[in-house]
Amino acid sequence: MFFKIAFLSIFNVYLTSAALFLWSTHELNISSLQEFSTKEFADIVQKLKIPDVFVFQSPNYLSGNIKSAMKGFYSIYSPNGVLEYDNIIELTGNSEEDYNIIEQNVQNSTNFISVIIIPNYELTRSKRQLDTTDTNTDQTTKDIPTGPVIYKTVNVIKNDIYALLYSSKPLLFKKDDSEIYLGNVADDMIIYDTRLNINIPRSSRGKITLRFSFSWQNGYWYMPSVKITDTQSNGDYNLSAVENIFAPKSFSYHCNGETVFRDNSGVELRLYDLQVQIDSKNGKFGDVNDCVPFITVPIWSGLFISFILGIGLVIALTAIMDIKTMDKFDNYKTKNLVITTSD
Repeated sequence: MFFKIAFLSIFNVYLTSAALFLWSTHELNISSLQEFSTKEFADIVQKLKIPDVFVFQSPNYLSGNIKSAMKGFYSIYSPNGVLEYDNIIELTGNSEEDYNIIEQNVQNSTNFISVIIIPNYELTRSKRQLDTTDTNTDQTTKDIPTGPVIYKTVNVIKNDIYALLYSSKPLLFKKDDSEIYLGNVADDMIIYDTRLNINIPRSSRGKITLRFSFSWQNGYWYMPSVKITDTQSNGDYNLSAVENIFAPKSFSYHCNGETVFRDNSGVELRLYDLQVQIDSKNGKFGDVNDCVPFITVPIWSGLFISFILGIGLVIALTAIMDIKTMDKFDNYKTKNLVITTSD
C-alpha cells in the first residue's frame, strides 16, 4: 500500500522530537503520556488503511483559526513525538495562511490522517551557558515563549465546573542553576480532578507536570502548594506558596507582580500577575479577591496625616474661641476708658 511517508529515506529526511497534533477521518487511540514514534505512526496508517497522509510543520503553537480546520474530525495530541518523514508541508506561522494551506491539501480527501509538528513551549537555560554566550544573547533567548499564559479545563468529576489559571508571562521554574520557561499547552494536556494537573512537554523529550493542590475551609478555597515532576531529570519537587492564595466560593484570586512557590532547597516556581479560580461555572473568571489588603500602607499614611491635621484644626479653633473681646468702647460723651492689668 502506498502512502506519503518514506521511512529511513536517504534524501530529504528530517528527525524531530516535538509535540504532534493529529486529526483524521478515523478515530485515533494514542497515549499522550508515551512516546509516539515513526513505527507507531506507520502501524496506524496501515491498520486503518489510510491512503492519504499529510505532514505539516508549524513554526509556532497552534492558533484557534488553525484548530477550526480540525472540526468534525477525530483529533488527538501527543507531546512526545519522534518522527522520520519526508514530503513535509511547511506552515508560515500566519493563522489565516496556514488555515488555507491545510484546507487546500486535505479538502479533496475523504480518507486521510494529518499531523502538525508543533514546537515545544519551553526553553531550559543554564546560567553557565549564558555566561559563555553574552556576546550572542539572541541565540539563547529567541526561543523563550512570550505573551500571557492561561490554563483552562473542565472538572472530570463535575462537568459544569472549570478551573482557570492565568499568568501574564510564561511561568518560570528555577532549580539549581537552570531556568525553565513554561508556556501554553493543548487543552487535552490539562486535567482537573481534585488537583489541577498541567503536562508541559520539554524541548528535549520528557515533560514537566505541575499539580496544583486545593482545599476548602469555611466557604473559602485555598491553593497552598504545587508538586512539580520533571521526567527528564527524574525530579519531584513539593513547593509551598510564599503568601496565602485563597478566595471565597465563586470568586477568583488575583495578585499583581510575582507569586512564588518555593521549597527549602531554593527550587522556585514563579507566576506573574496571577489570577486563578477553581470553581468557575461558565469558564470565565468571577469577581476578584485581590491580594492587596483593604487598607493599604498609602491609605494608613493618608489617615495618619489627616489625623494630625485634624488635631491642629481642633487646637486652632479652641484658641480662637478662647479669645476675649472688650465689652466697652471709647465714646466722647462718656468718661475715657481705663484698662487695668486685670482686664
